[in-house]
Amino acid sequence: MGKAPTLMLFFSCVLFSLCASSFAQTCKSYTFSSKRVYTSCQDLPVLSAFLHWSYDQSTNKVDIAFRLTGTSNSRWIAWGINPTGQGMVGAQALVAYQTSSSAMHAYTSPVPAYHTWLPEGSLSFGVSNLSATFENGNEMMIFATLALDGAMKTVNHVWQEGPLIEGNPRKHDISPGSPNLRSLGTLNLLDNHHV
Repeated sequence: MGKAPTLMLFFSCVLFSLCASSFAQTCKSYTFSSKRVYTSCQDLPVLSAFLHWSYDQSTNKVDIAFRLTGTSNSRWIAWGINPTGQGMVGAQALVAYQTSSSAMHAYTSPVPAYHTWLPEGSLSFGVSNLSATFENGNEMMIFATLALDGAMKTVNHVWQEGPLIEGNPRKHDISPGSPNLRSLGTLNLLDNHHV
């Protein structure tokens, strides 16, 4: 290959990378089709996920929107708070997926152990206004209002996604190095990650 074609290939790659990064989604640039507005947001480090929230200190209630992109209607998504530790075990989760009738199913699921199939159940804190959407053929969202204990201003949180098998959530990827094994962190609800 000559010098000119090599240079053209190099510059094409650079241009593509610049364009790709300029179109990369961030939580701050996102506009909800439902016109919902949140005061804070965070780009989560793995699974192409984003968290948006508004925290009311006077009531200890937090409105959340959890978004996961690059998914499909054969997948489930979940986001939760773990009041007792880090990771999935002990998490109080919000789960959503699209049913065979194309309706979205959103529900709460406490996670008492590994290998759970995310059965429905009540959480250790109140949840209202729970709903979910599947948009643009590749973006799933969960919306909810959480009534937290006043001491829960910094929380351990987890997020996840996995396959649906016969219409039910099944085990996510657990292979070494999988982003599913790194989908946890600490969230300060008072942080000013302003949109």
